Amino acid sequence: MQRQNSFLQYVSENMRREVDILKKIVPSFAESLFNSSLSELLKDYTEIGIDSVLEDGVLKEVPIVRTILNLTKTVQNIHDRNLLKQLIKFIQTFNDGSVSDEKLIKYRKKFEENPSFANAELERIIIILNSIIDTKKSELLAVIFRAYINELINWEKFCELADVINRLFINDLLLFYAICRREINDTSQCEGYQADRLISLGLVQSTTKSMMIGSNNNSQTIFYIQPSPLGNLFFRLIN
Repeated sequence: MQRQNSFLQYVSENMRREVDILKKIVPSFAESLFNSSLSELLKDYTEIGIDSVLEDGVLKEVPIVRTILNLTKTVQNIHDRNLLKQLIKFIQTFNDGSVSDEKLIKYRKKFEENPSFANAELERIIIILNSIIDTKKSELLAVIFRAYINELINWEKFCELADVINRLFINDLLLFYAICRREINDTSQCEGYQADRLISLGLVQSTTKSMMIGSNNNSQTIFYIQPSPLGNLFFRLIN
């Protein structure tokens, strides 16, 4: 019982620490995210090693980089290094110039007028970025967040697509593109397990095309595949 209580106390203390760190990160994340002048500064650092980033004193002036360094003293563990890399990629992609100035001003005003609501949105993004390993996913997440800021989708749809991105196999993207472009129309033209994964995400839908039964009672079913309504929306936003 004592060991169990010690473990629960350890978990509770770590949860409080994570919440405290998150509250400190959000303001500097917002400051970095909505400063378009940082785009040029960050774009050259998204594909290089994090050590090079940390050795460059200029980047330490970026609010989110400075905050993470101050909170962790030094970014030595894999967890912190990965989060920093994903944040840099997200910010750089978001500030590519395709966000309407009018919509951005409108969102920043909402952020100032209702900070608890806006903080919850940015907290969700940080939590997702913290669970991502591939920077391609951070790029996709930034693209759909731009769509949200531009009011092309609502927050609920953003959350749905963010969950898709989090669970997506990056290697399945090429197949997804081919299906959306009607270059692949059935599962005989691709790896069935990849199509199944896209179907499970709700990006692709299928109908039976044919079924063959072999001499050993082994059956093979071929399915027509096409993008679902969610898949069409996702493709339009990221393409």
